[in-house]
Amino acid sequence: MKNRNARLIVFEGEDHISFITDKVKATKHSHYYIQITIGLNRVFNVEIEGVKTTVRGLIIDSNVPHELDGNDLWQYYMLINPESNFGLEVKRRFLGDSNTYELDYKLIKNIMNLLINIECSDTYHVFIKQTMRVLDIPYKDYYTLDNRCENVINHIKQTALNQLTVPSLSHQVFLSESRLSHLFKEEVGISISSYLIHEKIRKAFHLIFEGDTLTNAAIEAGFSSSSHFSRCVREKLGMSPSMITKDSRYMQV
Repeated sequence: MKNRNARLIVFEGEDHISFITDKVKATKHSHYYIQITIGLNRVFNVEIEGVKTTVRGLIIDSNVPHELDGNDLWQYYMLINPESNFGLEVKRRFLGDSNTYELDYKLIKNIMNLLINIECSDTYHVFIKQTMRVLDIPYKDYYTLDNRCENVINHIKQTALNQLTVPSLSHQVFLSESRLSHLFKEEVGISISSYLIHEKIRKAFHLIFEGDTLTNAAIEAGFSSSSHFSRCVREKLGMSPSMITKDSRYMQV
């Protein structure tokens, strides 16, 4: 990664959030996402189900309690929605019935070499495609969706999130709730409810990075309170909102 000035650099896409940081020291927690962690300088410390170890690269399945100490060194993290096609392929390819998978050094080195070239959203898209190729995971182009799903996503992005429900979205595209839910999951790879939560978190962070307070951003994004927002962020990302935003650079991709 070129020009690494911030202590935490966040990228977020349709099915994942990733970040590069040197400030992770996470106590025991679990979250919704499948987590890939790579030590960019050296090994990091992790404890899973009471077993402590040091590794250079690790995949952790969703909802697995773990502690992680980056030793004030730089790591790359990718948090992948387990309901997405990307998440399902990572689980199939690496995890199976296991909670974790230790990446071999060849894969780690290849991904690290790709990270060097990230400068903006365009180069991040290239990085994701190349990383999925390195991981032997087929890339799905999320910009060639069924027109009805595209309409739903556009409507979500253009409407106040606290006004959106599955019934209102199904009415928007003249489908039954069950038909839309099935179609959306099939096309996008995640459920509508998961997509809505992801969008609320995305919206709140956009507002915070634009200078709004955490409380105002949470309410504006459709959360019932700042504590509700903080709880969802911890559940989804394993970090507090303040930890993510302090000394950070944010890039939507």
